[in-house]
Amino acid sequence: MDDKPEHTANKAKGQGGPPPPKQQRSKEKLERILNAGYEIAAEVGFEATTLAKIAERAGVATSTVYTRFKDKEALLHALHAAATERSRATIAEAYQEQHWQERSLKEVLADVINLSLQLTEQMAGFQKACYQRALSDAVFASREALVRKELLDKTRELFANKADEIGHPDRDVAAQFFVALYISVITEHVMTNAFPAESLDSQQIGAELFDACVRYLQLDP
Repeated sequence: MDDKPEHTANKAKGQGGPPPPKQQRSKEKLERILNAGYEIAAEVGFEATTLAKIAERAGVATSTVYTRFKDKEALLHALHAAATERSRATIAEAYQEQHWQERSLKEVLADVINLSLQLTEQMAGFQKACYQRALSDAVFASREALVRKELLDKTRELFANKADEIGHPDRDVAAQFFVALYISVITEHVMTNAFPAESLDSQQIGAELFDACVRYLQLDP
């Protein structure tokens, strides 16, 4: 789960990212660069993203982008660091007690699944690049692990509070498997959406994933 990242350039320190700018104008300029990089990568994929395109959309000189980032990989690190923090915040917000206190677990899970599909579709190009980097880059992998831990912790908390609705005999195993299934299906959808003839559409994916989770958890009808 994720949307446009906020500025957390200091997270990329050590991966070629810039130190946090001290002047307000510099901060705003860096924010525009990061947002432009995220938008373009989400639209066309990171491989097709260039620093020149980012500079044009951000309304800055190309040399300004190179001053901030030594190369595209440094920029991707900064974007991923920002997206990681935003994803964790989004998960925490989605799982707040006020969102599920008066609602059934089935209703909450339907919302979580649909929201995740919407957000991942919006940022598919960016997500693909980060997923691929995480397979071989320990820094990317560690950030992805933080997001998964946040999701698992919040799911465990939710399932504990909705235990009377769950028929599965082991609530903790159920939480772990739900997160694994949920992430796997959505990741597969993002990674294969370039092949629509071979893939279910988002509405079908959401409906089938929801049905599988309801049956697995043995939720009340």
